[in-house]
Amino acid sequence: MIRKFTLLIVLALATFCSIHAQVILRYGPDIDKGWGDASSVITPYVSFGTDFVTPYSGNKITKIRIGVCSEGTNVYLYIKQKPEDTQSIYRQKIENLHTGWNEITLDTPFNITGTDNITIGYKASFAAAGGVGYSLEKFSDGDVIYYNSKNKWTSTGGSVCIQAIVEGDEMPQNEMLINKISDQIAPYESSMVTFTGVVRNVGANTVNEYTIKYIVDDQEAVIDIDTPVAVNASDTFSIDIPSTVPGIHNLTISIDKVNGEPDAYVNNNTATAKLTVRDKAFMRRVVCEEYTGMWCGWCPRGLVGLELMKEKYPDQFIAISVHGGDVLEIDADLDYSYKPFIQSCSGAPMCNINRKLTGDPYADIQNLFKMETSSENHIAYRAEAEWNADSTAINLTSVYYSDIDIVDPQYRIAYTITEDSVTGYVQTNYYAGGKNGYMYGWENKDEHTDDVCYNDLARAIFSNYAGDPCGAETMTAGTEYVETGSIPIPATVLKKKNIHVVGQIIDSKTGYIVNAMITTPKGVGTSDIGKNEADIASIKISRTDNIIKLVPTGREDTDGLRVSVFSASGIEVGATSFSSGSAYITLPAKGLYVVRVYDGQRPIHIQKIMY
Repeated sequence: MIRKFTLLIVLALATFCSIHAQVILRYGPDIDKGWGDASSVITPYVSFGTDFVTPYSGNKITKIRIGVCSEGTNVYLYIKQKPEDTQSIYRQKIENLHTGWNEITLDTPFNITGTDNITIGYKASFAAAGGVGYSLEKFSDGDVIYYNSKNKWTSTGGSVCIQAIVEGDEMPQNEMLINKISDQIAPYESSMVTFTGVVRNVGANTVNEYTIKYIVDDQEAVIDIDTPVAVNASDTFSIDIPSTVPGIHNLTISIDKVNGEPDAYVNNNTATAKLTVRDKAFMRRVVCEEYTGMWCGWCPRGLVGLELMKEKYPDQFIAISVHGGDVLEIDADLDYSYKPFIQSCSGAPMCNINRKLTGDPYADIQNLFKMETSSENHIAYRAEAEWNADSTAINLTSVYYSDIDIVDPQYRIAYTITEDSVTGYVQTNYYAGGKNGYMYGWENKDEHTDDVCYNDLARAIFSNYAGDPCGAETMTAGTEYVETGSIPIPATVLKKKNIHVVGQIIDSKTGYIVNAMITTPKGVGTSDIGKNEADIASIKISRTDNIIKLVPTGREDTDGLRVSVFSASGIEVGATSFSSGSAYITLPAKGLYVVRVYDGQRPIHIQKIMY
């Protein structure tokens, strides 16, 4: 009998403690940063709407917690309906605020009716800057500031650290609320998108389990979560939503049950969000034009940056490596050169994203890519390339269309030929020996190294950098427009099998690339035009002091043959044509040189020599 009586007392105490538990009304949970100027007077507020406070009708706010980052003086506490109200419902002079959390007991507990908003604020003078404590969690109702010293309303960008402690005999049981859930745009390559939500136990008892119900386009599902959530604590849940059907999908998420019972108050237990699934035809591909050179010791990081981005975003990132100031530069006098781009660059390495955003091709490229791919795109584009009958040119077809009507579009099309796997050149490398840190293996290469393979090397842009006008005068949504053409193969291309074509739609009004596609020509066209490996037997090179002599072997006709000599940094130091069966070049100083012999524009011999 005594044992039974004791048990009843314990149960009664447990019930009493549960009913009288303290619930904290708040927005941001922690003091993350400080806000405000030095020597300023500031009045921050947080507002709790009726949806927030109705569950606590009949109970009282007994204490206020204020978080600050420096001492505040001459402090007054206010309770109002709205921040802008000139009259306070409650006002209390309090002691100075000390750095950290300050808990103030109200002289008179504040009754919660549940029919009116409750706004809590304080006015304080701060000698030091950054006095107002705020959380990085953003809530507009929790971030209202009257800047007395400047006579203006403003905000911190987060949520002010003001919390209300509620106590009473009528505290809600099994009560949770759900925070706002952000809309999402599905990545093009995704088949599933994860939405994450945060729920908070704002009732007077511990939550041992709760159920989330969600509806997507009228399709309903539930998930049971058995994670314990203490009073005033939060929990995070995730929901995976399919992202395969283009369109806007409406998502409604609600707290269905708490501890097996219906949530005590329904007006704060539902959140909505939108999932936007874009048509993959309108995927914005990013063209990265990178300025580089063999003379540029920092440019290895550009090579690394492009390769990393291609690996990470194979369907959206298109690299074009544009050399300037070295033997791999396209002749600036040719219509199909990248001269306008090179002239726009202030140095190397440097990149231009869709001719819109510029930066470093290693340090900045990820952020530039995200900025460009997150912008709206209305132009779908695809390109096809095929070798002509004798593999001397590439026939091209471009198809583009819009999802909106466009009057006077003024689009142009340009085609870039790039070549991969180009070797036999010497690259300057400031990462040699690790003196400038780690760079994906370049720290293990020499300062002047031929251990380099150039990919995405620009050989030409046809018919010019600005592109050729498209024929459509007005574009109707959903209508395909077709442009065809043919481009020759530059003599500088070494191996046909290693080339690609990048088709680009350019908006001549802005100069921006609106979409692009990289493709490999179909058909035969895989025989080599030149040889990437030097045919040492075709040219005999000898040296007397600083003068080198070149003599072709097995060839009597030297018309059209010319030679260029480059320093280890890629700078041309001498050039001449063959005359009477030989050519002579004077070397300016001791060092490593690269000798290149051309038949017209076609390279036929590459050799490194030391002097």
